Amino acid sequence: MLIDLDKTLLEINFDEFLKAYFGSLMPKLKKIIIDKDPLNILTVSVDYMINEKNGELNIEKFYKKFTELSKIDEEKSKEVFLEFYINDFPKLGSFGKPAKNGRETVSKLIESGYKVVLATNAIFPEIAILERMRWANVNDIDFELVTTMENMHFAKPHPEYYLEILEKIKAKSDDVLMVGDDLEMDILPANKIGIKTLQYGVDIKDISEIVNLLSKSNN
Repeated sequence: MLIDLDKTLLEINFDEFLKAYFGSLMPKLKKIIIDKDPLNILTVSVDYMINEKNGELNIEKFYKKFTELSKIDEEKSKEVFLEFYINDFPKLGSFGKPAKNGRETVSKLIESGYKVVLATNAIFPEIAILERMRWANVNDIDFELVTTMENMHFAKPHPEYYLEILEKIKAKSDDVLMVGDDLEMDILPANKIGIKTLQYGVDIKDISEIVNLLSKSNN
């Protein structure tokens, strides 16, 4: 069982969240990137991380491109990002809140014996994803896997992201269900490799419906 985080287990206005995220992060980056546009460097580095399939971890790809474009020492960049995620990122929690029945549903699935993966896009570091899990009130749940920049080589919307998850949890595509809100990120790429899907907000309106649907399919 793969479950997305944003707009699935975490209610969030992602556009407003991103505005606040960049608004908070950019002043930090401008202190070390003097003569270039830090937002452009960040955007290009994230795009490179998402689309480059060179066998490196996402975090390695990101800092490789970020260092190349910014000309800033990688360790210095990492210090700035870490300080931001420790001190400033938690303040963005007002943009998110737990989805109705999210925690209860995940707990029931795990109690029923399902391996549950938090399949959030692996373009944020673990520290940021754990913080967003706190906003969703699922931070203390024993997920089989939580995908992050540090442990994934691929990202959504590439089907390879889902193949890598299957490899990590030793599962076959036809034994797995993906639940997420985004057609392009969650549904279509998972379908491409044979994973069954439920689109939250379309196929189901409440996350708790997963339990009933699985119960019916097993009877």
